Amino acid sequence: MDLAAWLERLEQLHPSAIDLGLARCGEVARRLDLVDTAVTTITVAGTNGKGSTVAVMEAILCARGERVGAFTSPHLVRYNERIRVEGEEVSDALIVEAFEAIEKARSDISLTYFEFNTLAALWIFKKLDVAFQLLEVGLGGRLDAVNIVDADVAVVTAIGLDHQEWLGSDVETIAIEKCGIARDGHACVVADSSAPVSVSTELQRIGACEVRALRDYAFGDTYFESPKAGSIAWSLPAGILPLNAAAGLRALGAAGVGVTEELVAAGMKRLVLKGRRESFRLGNIDIVLDVAHNPDAAVELRKFLDRQTATQTTTAIFAVMSDKDCRDMIAAVEPVIDKWYLPSGIGGARGQSPEVVEALISGAAHVTPTFESAFEGAMGSLADGGRLVIFGSFFTVGEGMKALDSVRLSPLDGQS
Repeated sequence: MDLAAWLERLEQLHPSAIDLGLARCGEVARRLDLVDTAVTTITVAGTNGKGSTVAVMEAILCARGERVGAFTSPHLVRYNERIRVEGEEVSDALIVEAFEAIEKARSDISLTYFEFNTLAALWIFKKLDVAFQLLEVGLGGRLDAVNIVDADVAVVTAIGLDHQEWLGSDVETIAIEKCGIARDGHACVVADSSAPVSVSTELQRIGACEVRALRDYAFGDTYFESPKAGSIAWSLPAGILPLNAAAGLRALGAAGVGVTEELVAAGMKRLVLKGRRESFRLGNIDIVLDVAHNPDAAVELRKFLDRQTATQTTTAIFAVMSDKDCRDMIAAVEPVIDKWYLPSGIGGARGQSPEVVEALISGAAHVTPTFESAFEGAMGSLADGGRLVIFGSFFTVGEGMKALDSVRLSPLDGQS
């Protein structure tokens, strides 16, 4: 089977898409000898900022010349985005080889799509002999598949309400689940200085060494500072919050990586973070893509839009999953949106009905049958210039990237 056929098959293998627990995945990992390795492992959990924290560490380790593997999820356009080595997506052939090895080892053990993904990443990292592996938690932490590996350093980014049906109904309970990636005697970097009280309590119970932002290290828009690294001036790319970049740097320090101003500058030059407040210009239209898929992320998107200098007519294309609090997401950005386009069919059965979203919007909103029709309508509404914001789920932003690629590859591109 090719990669596309494998991915289609993986979606059908397990009776439920989410089945939290480490026993099944851990047993297959042990059969493949993927658990007890000498690879330095940094695991990242949290509600927002996981991907950017991993991206910062990956870029700096690559700039340092280290052989580093990064596992993140979900992907935007290509599955291969999830598994990278030395900053590059691995090949279809290598992923298929990993899937075949897992299939042989699992025998009658049923695995979810994400568990297969995790095992494939670990198998590839072992095969390619990486020195560092950066693992992003998919959901929660304590019972997430990546937690089969004992992290040398853990990072807990900002915590908010998300996946309550799996993790708990309040941030204090959710925080305990996130902290489950920490290990006795090892550092756990807490990125948010105002993290729930239960974070410190749980880390103390585990025996982890808490390293808390603005207590054990400091940062701002233009600098990072820690006892080991000293004061480092930095210039962060758009879409990277200082809070997450600082957590990444402090985690590298805890893992024994000497972080210098020159190394940080080199890393930032090569850092590309797709779909996080990513900006484009097409003709006379400014386009922003952002995977803001919960209220806290929508607030950060609003701050970003407010910082843009020109006051412009702004149109949004928005779609999100049905388990997200789209009411608060809409409320966060609605003051700067003049018109909304709400495509149907985004995210399949998990997607929120655009009619439900439409009822929460006080301004002009248009439900469309497809993303393509939403994009066409939005671009048409901005024919005289303005700003298009495509945000919500990874599915939404992925569709936005495909649409932009299609337009840029068309003959009209020469006029943009």
